[in-house]
Amino acid sequence: MQSRASSNLFALLLLAFLGVTLIAPIAAVVRGGFQEDGRFTLGWFSDILDDPEYRDGLWNSVKLATAVTIGCVLIAIPLAMIAENYNFAGKRWWLALIQAPLILPPFVGAIGLKGLLSRTGGINSLLASVGLIDPAAPIDWLADKFWACVALETLGLYPIMFLNVQAALANIDPALDEAARNLGAGAWRRFWRVTLPLMRPGIFAGCTINFIWAFTELGTPLVVGYRKLTVVQVFDSLETHNPQGDAYALVIVLMAASILCYLVGKLVLGRPMPGMMAKATVSMPPLRVRGVRALAAGAPFAVVFFLAILPHIGVILGSITATGALTLSPSELTLRHHAELLRDVVSPGAGGRSAVALSVINSFKYSLLSTAVDIVLGFAIAYLIVRRRGPLTTLLDTIAMLPLAVPGLVMAFGYFALTQGDSPLAFLNPLKGADPTPLLVVAYSVRRLPFMVRSLAAGLEQTSVALEEAAANLGARPLRIMLSVVVPLVAANFIAGGLLVFNRAMLEVSDGLVLAFDANTYPMTKAIYTITANPESGLEVASALGTWGMLLLIITTAGASLALGKRLGALFRV
Repeated sequence: MQSRASSNLFALLLLAFLGVTLIAPIAAVVRGGFQEDGRFTLGWFSDILDDPEYRDGLWNSVKLATAVTIGCVLIAIPLAMIAENYNFAGKRWWLALIQAPLILPPFVGAIGLKGLLSRTGGINSLLASVGLIDPAAPIDWLADKFWACVALETLGLYPIMFLNVQAALANIDPALDEAARNLGAGAWRRFWRVTLPLMRPGIFAGCTINFIWAFTELGTPLVVGYRKLTVVQVFDSLETHNPQGDAYALVIVLMAASILCYLVGKLVLGRPMPGMMAKATVSMPPLRVRGVRALAAGAPFAVVFFLAILPHIGVILGSITATGALTLSPSELTLRHHAELLRDVVSPGAGGRSAVALSVINSFKYSLLSTAVDIVLGFAIAYLIVRRRGPLTTLLDTIAMLPLAVPGLVMAFGYFALTQGDSPLAFLNPLKGADPTPLLVVAYSVRRLPFMVRSLAAGLEQTSVALEEAAANLGARPLRIMLSVVVPLVAANFIAGGLLVFNRAMLEVSDGLVLAFDANTYPMTKAIYTITANPESGLEVASALGTWGMLLLIITTAGASLALGKRLGALFRV
């Protein structure tokens, strides 16, 4: 009884903490959007509807999210169908490679895209070298920035759709397809009438998260230069002045649209599936193909993988160019930008570190602190929801997962809103030069807490509670049981969750862009965005920073994969 009472008390304390760090920022945004001079009002929303610029931003945001979602569906479904129905040489490698965008953020890829498609970029240089265009009249490939954003975000988000569709295909009873075949249905008819309807849960789950992500993505449009979006309008309100109620109202619209999309997806997914039966105990083995058919099966994976990493190849090339134009000529390649950045980080000169080098130090500081917070907080939550199941711990689990459903910009703006006016947290107001470290550490911690909770919960569920009971029977105190029994048994999950929290925090976009205003406190993402516009080697230095970020993500994700093995994919599946 005492143990249950202690668990409930601890759960209440954790709920109170999450209430302050997670619910309070959302409440601050809602309050700011519905108040004017301390009184309730809907006027800010009327202003949004009356302003054609705001209306265009909302409409463009919906169009962008819809186009990205459709693009992800068109890429993911064919790939998942091929993977489910055919075995061919290199299939395992292709399945791993096409998931690379999960660890290569579109925000960084946007830098490479600018380097490839700008007037002086690599594509124009290549075409000019073979005489296909006049070097004095290069093509402006980025004239339509909307479709540049669509392409980048589609190539960055399709793995989420692929994982969900692949999981849905694996859960379809092959006996249903076999029955349709026996009734004379051809391959296309079986796909449209049997397979596609039964894939609906995976498709709608992927569409939901893809739409929300694209609708609220901030970094890619900023780097590409497409500013006619609601998320960019919110960011511009922070850049130009102390935001008024219309900015809060825009954030509420973003949040409401995301929640509505999520609820629609849940309602659609919650409808009963017609004709579903218990899954067959023996599945239909994939058809083994060789020779030309194997090449044909692998070709779509190769094309998608190449297109997905092309912008990131552009980032790497941009970081080693000496002329400002992407090239493969050895005489025009250099490691100077990397060397100068490394020297400035490790051994600064008499004038101190540059803002770019400081951004690397700052990102490491913010990410390490947030990882430490998540390790402690995530373990406490995971232990309660696995070992002390009850109404309070169920509520705790639900709230801890909430950051997965709330857009990053909403959370970041919420933390900003908490510091405005005569708030008790006004001393943290970044507009007044306050150090953003506390806000960024809390923001990073809360946003990535679900990764740590899910990683540790998975480890605890696979660890027998009998070991803890045996230690208790031998007289060990609870703290010693935790440190000597539980923690060693889930060490791999600590490592995997910690690495994922750290690498996601290192290149977190929304929090850094919204909460850091002083160049000396910029994280890497804010520094990349700021220096990209610098005509003097700005793109090359930004590419060097982006390359460092990509390498860090690859190394840490590989480490997490080694620690968790096949269970890692479950952390990214909706």
